[in-house]
This record gives sequence, C-alpha cells and structure tokens, in this order.
Amino acid sequence: MKWYQFIKWATALFFSGASSLGLANTIAYLGVADGYWEVWRTDTKGTTTEQLTRLGADVSRISWFPDGKTLLVNLHDGRLFQLDVGTEELTQIPAPLPNILDAVVSPKGDSFAFSLSTSSSIDDNDIYVYHLASKKLDKLTAMPRLQHEPSWSPDGKSIYFLSGDGGQQHDIWKVGVTTRSTEQLTVSALYHFDLAVRHDGVIAYSGNQSGNYELWLRQPNGQTQQLTQDPALDARPNWSPGGDQLVFHSSRDGNLDLWLYDLATEKTRALTQTAEGARQAVWAPAGENRGRNR
Repeated sequence: MKWYQFIKWATALFFSGASSLGLANTIAYLGVADGYWEVWRTDTKGTTTEQLTRLGADVSRISWFPDGKTLLVNLHDGRLFQLDVGTEELTQIPAPLPNILDAVVSPKGDSFAFSLSTSSSIDDNDIYVYHLASKKLDKLTAMPRLQHEPSWSPDGKSIYFLSGDGGQQHDIWKVGVTTRSTEQLTVSALYHFDLAVRHDGVIAYSGNQSGNYELWLRQPNGQTQQLTQDPALDARPNWSPGGDQLVFHSSRDGNLDLWLYDLATEKTRALTQTAEGARQAVWAPAGENRGRNR
C-alpha cells in the first residue's frame, strides 16, 4: 500500500469508526475546490479534513440523514444527490420540480423540505415537502413574497421557515406538516437567518438586531439571548448532537471559516483555517440524539 493510499484508508477508518461508535465528532461543510463549493468533512478538533465531492458545480446546502452516514446534497442548479460519506459514492435523487433550493432532510429521513418559486420571480418562494418513498409532493405554504430556509422541528411534525416581504424584515414562522396551519413567531424584528432547532425547541439563528449579524437563541417562550459579539459576520449555526455546542461560520479572521461556540463556557474557538473559505457546517447526528438536530 502506497503512502497516499494509506492516508486515505486511515482517514476513512477514523471517520467510519467514529460513526459506528456514535461519537459526535464528524462535521460536514462546504469548502472551495477548483473554484466550486464542494462537500468536505472534518472532526471537532479540525485536525482531519477531507474533500468528499468533486462535482465541478456549486453545492448550496447539505443536511444529514438520521443514520449519520449519508448526506443530502442540494446543488445550486437544483440537482439533488445522496452522498455516502464513507465511500464518497453519489446517488442522484430525481427532483420532483426544477430549481429546488434549501433542501433539508426530515428527522426520520423519509422526506425532505425545500423552498421553490413556481413563478418568474426569485422572491416568490413557498415551502414544500417531498416524500421519498411515495414520491408525493406537498405544498405547505401559499403566502405572498419569499418563504425560504426551512428547518425541521425535532419531532418532524412542523417546519420552521423564514418569511420576508423584500424589505428589512425576515421573520420566523412555523407550519404544520400535516395540518398546514401557520404560526408567526416574530414580528418586524429585522433579519433572522439560518435557523437551527434543538431537541427542546430552542432556535439558534443569525440576526442583526444589534446592528451586526451575531448568533442568537430564541426560547420556546419567545425570549431571546445574544450569544456572540464580534464586528465580523457570524452565521449559519448548527447544533451539536448533545445541544451544548454550536458550529457556525464567521469572517472574524478575515476569511470565512468554521468556529465552535460552547454554551457552558460562552467561548469560541476556530475549527478551520482555509485559504478559500469554509461555510455551512452540519454536525453529524449521534447517540440518542441521532437525527434530532438539523
């Protein structure tokens, strides 16, 4: 076995072993390779990184299936793939409609939510759910203007999303997957982006209420708490399986890279230091929390 083959084998063994042990140490993210945003992975110490896709096209969003071994990969052009993280094998998923955005897997892994505009306007999206087995497509919202960035509730019964009118407000809403009833959670509270829902209903998001995009928490009772305070951009938080840490991307070192925030210590630390950027990290599900955090 040549040295580079050994390194690839050892890296694959490390990640597959971590997954089989249920350890919450694998983080997938988007990084630049040959000018495109491809899928990469690292561990929680940032010591091991590996490029997983070579699509030659920009990936716009990724999310974990509840097995913690496969990813749903949504390309900017609307194509969808299922990626086996261990083997790097890609299987294309026939898209129910063209130009799908924001595709994210349900907690059970049997469906995915996405946003889509069926009109000529890019600011006229609604929220849909596609059921993989039955190939049934459900339109959950029929609201004016832009509905986007769906995020599943831990029980899979609801989807949180953002709704904006093109102005300075993008508020948080919630829609029932079966009832299709909607509930507005924030009203005219400036921008909210990058929702991530913890198993107890606490929402992490990036918001500019303070005049700069920072990480925030929103409790189920509506109480909010600012987590970070830095002049750089802090965005796209994603929960650890235990719900005690957040991985996010930030430009605080001058380049877009991944950082970790610990809720107990209120401290941040850098996870990646890349030449061309790293963003949109998603923590692999593990243990009893497997599949809860999306």
